Amino acid sequence: MLKLILLSLLLQSKVDLNRASLDELLRSLPLDSTKIVKLYEYIESHGPFQNVYEISTLPFISPEDFLKIKKLVKVVPLVQGRNFSYYAQRVRETAREEQSLRESAYDEWISLLANPININKAEVDELYSIYGVSLIDAVQIVKRAKMLGFRYASHLRRTPGMSYYAYRNLLPFISFRTVKPKDVAGWANLRLAYYSELFQEEQTQVEERLGELGVPDTTSSLWSNLRSAGWTQEDSLWLYEQLSTEKEEADRLTPSLYTKFKMNSVFWGKVRWGFSFQRTPYYPDSPDLKYFVGLEKQRIISSLTLKKLIVGHYRLTLNQGLIMDNTDEGRDRLVDRTFGLYGDLSSTKEFALYGAAGKLSFHNVDFLGYYSKNKRYGVFSRDGLPVFYYVSDFMPSTFKDAFTEYVKGGEVKFNFPRPLPLGTQLGVSFLRIEYDNPPTANFNELDIPGDKEDMSDPSFTWVAGKSKEFWGLNGRTVIYPFSLEWEFATEKNGGKAYIIKSRIQERVYYINLLFRHYDVDYTNPYARPFREDARFEDTPLERSYRVIDPLYAELSYLPLAKPETGFYIETRFQPVRHILLQRSYVDIWRDNTDLLWNYRTQIALEFRPIYPVRVRLYQKYQKRQNRRYLGITTSFLKESSIRTFFLLGGWTSLGIEFRYSQVDLTPKTYYPEAAISGGFLAVTFDRTFSNKFEVKGGFVVWKTNGLSQWNFEDVGIDFLYGDGTKYYLSFLERLSPNLGMRLKLKYKESDYPHTGIWGQGLHLPDGEELYSSFVDISRVYSIQFSLDYSF
Repeated sequence: MLKLILLSLLLQSKVDLNRASLDELLRSLPLDSTKIVKLYEYIESHGPFQNVYEISTLPFISPEDFLKIKKLVKVVPLVQGRNFSYYAQRVRETAREEQSLRESAYDEWISLLANPININKAEVDELYSIYGVSLIDAVQIVKRAKMLGFRYASHLRRTPGMSYYAYRNLLPFISFRTVKPKDVAGWANLRLAYYSELFQEEQTQVEERLGELGVPDTTSSLWSNLRSAGWTQEDSLWLYEQLSTEKEEADRLTPSLYTKFKMNSVFWGKVRWGFSFQRTPYYPDSPDLKYFVGLEKQRIISSLTLKKLIVGHYRLTLNQGLIMDNTDEGRDRLVDRTFGLYGDLSSTKEFALYGAAGKLSFHNVDFLGYYSKNKRYGVFSRDGLPVFYYVSDFMPSTFKDAFTEYVKGGEVKFNFPRPLPLGTQLGVSFLRIEYDNPPTANFNELDIPGDKEDMSDPSFTWVAGKSKEFWGLNGRTVIYPFSLEWEFATEKNGGKAYIIKSRIQERVYYINLLFRHYDVDYTNPYARPFREDARFEDTPLERSYRVIDPLYAELSYLPLAKPETGFYIETRFQPVRHILLQRSYVDIWRDNTDLLWNYRTQIALEFRPIYPVRVRLYQKYQKRQNRRYLGITTSFLKESSIRTFFLLGGWTSLGIEFRYSQVDLTPKTYYPEAAISGGFLAVTFDRTFSNKFEVKGGFVVWKTNGLSQWNFEDVGIDFLYGDGTKYYLSFLERLSPNLGMRLKLKYKESDYPHTGIWGQGLHLPDGEELYSSFVDISRVYSIQFSLDYSF
């Protein structure tokens, strides 16, 4: 590898014309920029070159031009499957986007890399589930396939009404002919990681609460509050034992290796099998195993086809996520999602489905049915009854097997034929959840009685009982350049929810429009619709000092949507090549738990003043209101960012970003600050030494005055607290077309200054200061390794 690095520093690697971006061509070829743009557009419209001499036949390339670039370029034909290692790494890098999807979506896309879809036989839903492909794109592609078919990428590129963004994203996942399936084909992924420190804030708080509870006298406010609320000695003993067990288990946690292995394979093109093994420092002796086996696209009789059958662990996402989307991961402002039925090898644990699910097709009607039985973690009340679900990295044994959940459901969808537009659907869905030991949803049992706040917030409204039942309607249609999708759901003995989503799409812009409404008493634990906030966010449950067990505060991270009504509009517009309005949006919504209106708006403008430089300006404004026990509090966020990208010649890029945020608050007696702020400076680079070896890295320095920050790394997002610095380096090597690896080294130092402490300045008789300022310092280094392999 060292020889390869030294050689690539001396000799600039040739540019692969079939895969290079416009930026790569502009910085690598000694031609007039107008000719380079024409060359790029020719490839996009006519498809890839088969050999380098085809360039000389282009009317705008002179013999002299060809001689200049002949030794600087190469042509590697686009052959199905040869780029698995490259694209698998790129798929994982989509996690650094603000609207990144979930782990299970990445698994599905990587499965398509190993087993591409024949674009000429693809269905609308298959294409619509691929990253960056809109419903309009999918319908336009299927129309063209039915009329003329596709032989080359150039044919696909000329599909009327399809966006260029969809074209670029589709190419790795499709083929243009049916290939005889291998006996065995699939992929495997190994991930190893080590962090020098585990996040142990909850452990410290549990220890403090245990200390409060272990002082049996009338001066302890916790003791007196519990007794005043009717707690008996047995009740207090139950809480003491629970906290003691949690502390003992937390004390045993030590930094160790994270290990995860996944394998997803297809036999004879019909039978799919998957397996995953995960061990974390939080459960070193209890690894998490997942597995499934399934059948795909099996014709039963002439018009009856088994599209998919899965036994074991499976993921199911339906429509807009109002009825079913079983994941532990919550996402704000998620407009598009990868939907459908597929095997589940993700880290989802609390809402994992285990059982069987199948999808049949008869003429123009699709039938889906599913069943799951699984034990759930949950928090308990002092009478031994489960109160609610629980999910966190640290899952103490005291919360284990709180109840068994039975999930049953189905959906029928009608795909309307002509004269209605292609892609038009109408569906009916049903979900029933049953419990052997139903959670009571009595959140008052989690509250410390007698303090300033209680659990009367309408967010804690929940329809409880031995079973829960939901019905839904959904539909969609496409009339170019317009698409419409909608879903309506209602709960038996509860409320309703609905979403209406539309899109207008042309060559240089798109506009997404979304309206949603969720009643306070629509309480589906598997609903993951578009949202601004989690259900228990900004409630007393979010603050660990308001609950009897600090670990109960983890419930505020459950991926449930807060009841809200709102209108969201998003756009992207590129009027000319050098100016781009990136994803920008406005969201205006009402929190239905307190009936207060909020808004959030983001504008991102990118322009290129000169060829090797791009500048991105980013501005965000947000106003939030919350009804608290002392009245309405208001916060106003202003966030500004400028990010500059430089192309430094060869295959090197450099990025510099500065961000500053400030939140103006409503001052209160107990919280006198009028504003909090924070910001950071980040420098990133990407050096491609060859088609097989690449290095990415970054440095960030930040300072916060109460307002945490976030920034994207090469893969994923990182949250920045206190003041600090961090460095990281990632080495990507594609050892062969079907084998790739990534090694990441990272160091992060965070300082947490504690100043302005009450009582500071007071001194003991001997002159020693009673309380003084101090700084907590956290230093964490990590090593992460991943390996992707297709076979």
